[in-house]
Amino acid sequence: MQYNQIVQYLESLTVMPKTMPGLEKIRSAVARKNWFSKIEPRQVITIAGTNGKGTTAAGLEALLLSEGKKVGLYTSPHLVSTTERIRLNGCDISEAAFTKLFLENKVIIEEVGLSHFESLTLMAADYFFTQELDYIVFEVGLGGSYDATNIFPNHYAVITKIGLDHENILGHNLVDIAWNKFGIIKKNAVVVHHALDPVLDGLVSEVQAKTKSRWIETEKNETSYSPENLEWGSASFVTNLIGPRAIENLSTAITLFKELGFDFEKNKHALKNIRWPGRMQKIAWPDSNCPVYLSGDHNPQGIDSLIEILKYYHYENLHLIVGIGADKACDIILKKLLSIPRAKLYLTETPFKGRKLLDYPVFARNEAILMNPQAIHLLDVLDTNVSDLVVVTGSLYLIGNILAGLDSIKLRHGK
Repeated sequence: MQYNQIVQYLESLTVMPKTMPGLEKIRSAVARKNWFSKIEPRQVITIAGTNGKGTTAAGLEALLLSEGKKVGLYTSPHLVSTTERIRLNGCDISEAAFTKLFLENKVIIEEVGLSHFESLTLMAADYFFTQELDYIVFEVGLGGSYDATNIFPNHYAVITKIGLDHENILGHNLVDIAWNKFGIIKKNAVVVHHALDPVLDGLVSEVQAKTKSRWIETEKNETSYSPENLEWGSASFVTNLIGPRAIENLSTAITLFKELGFDFEKNKHALKNIRWPGRMQKIAWPDSNCPVYLSGDHNPQGIDSLIEILKYYHYENLHLIVGIGADKACDIILKKLLSIPRAKLYLTETPFKGRKLLDYPVFARNEAILMNPQAIHLLDVLDTNVSDLVVVTGSLYLIGNILAGLDSIKLRHGK
C-alpha cells in the first residue's frame, strides 16, 4: 500500500464517535506491544481541555527542544496532511515512515477493529516508545477519560481552558465536561492547569483527594502587543502566536517547563518561532487588496478568543467567511460573530462534518451577504477595500481545506 492509499483506508474507519468512546479496543491493541509495560510515566505528558491544547503542546515542544531534549508530539486534527499529527523533534513524520509504521500495525488495527483516531494513536505510540525520547506529549482528541491517549500512564497532566463543546458526548454543563477531561489525571500526578471556573471547585477537590495529585495553576502573564512590529507577548516573553489566549496557553507550557526543572529564561527565545498554523494565520490570497487571515475557531470559547484578538486590528469592514460543523453550537457562534462592529457575514460549508447552507439558522441566512459551499469561491469574489479585513473561521477542517488548495489557487491566478 502507498501512503495515499493508507490515508484513504484510515479515513474509511470510524472518525468521530456518536457516543462516548471507550478504551477496550486500544487497550487490547497496546497489550500486544512489548514497549507498553515498560513506559516510564515521567516521560509522558497528556494535555486535555476544550481550547488551547494544541498551542500549549506546540509551546512546550518548542521549549523542550530548545533545552536539547528529544520530543515526540501527537496532536489532532491535521490541517493538510495526516503526517502533521505525529511529530518527532519538531518535524512531521515522513510519508515513507508513516507508511512503514502503518504496515507494521495493520494486522492489529484490522483484528482489533480500531477507529481512525485509535489507529493513529497506536501508530504514534509505536513510533515514539520504540525510540530513545526524553518526553512524549499527547494531545487528547476528545474529552479525556475515554480518549485513546488516556491508555498511556503519565506523571504530568495539563488541563487547558474548559468550556462547552462536544456536548452530545461529554455533557451539557461544565462539571460533566470537566469530569471527563480530569480523567487523564493519574495517581500522584502533577497537574498544571488554566484558571478554572469556580463551579468546578468541588470536583477539583474530589479529584485531588482521589488521585493524591498536586495541582499548579498557570502563571499569570498579561498580554502585550506591539503594533510597530506586530509582536505579541508579555513582560516575560515574545511569541509569533497571536492574541491573549495564546499568551495564556504558552504560560501554561512555561509553568510545566519550569516544573520539569528547566531554565525558562535561557530558552524563552524558542517561543518566537513556534510552528502552529491555522490560528489567525495570515495568508497571501491572489488579487486580494486587503489582509486575509485563517482562524480555526470552532466553538463559542474559541470565537470569544477571536473577538478579543480582533480588537487589536484596525479595519473599515470585517468580512467573515464562516463554515461551522454540524455538531457545533451554530446559533451561539453566529450571534457572537454578528455582534462584532462592521462585520459582514458570508456562509460556506466545511469539507468534513459540515453543515449544509440551508441548515444554517434563518437569521444568519438573512444576514449573509453571500452563501456558497466553496469558501474559495467566496474569497475570489469578495468586494473589499484596502482598509478592510477578511477572516475565515468556524472550523479547522475548513482552514485545512483552504491551505491544501492554496498553491494550486496561486497557479490558477498566475501568481
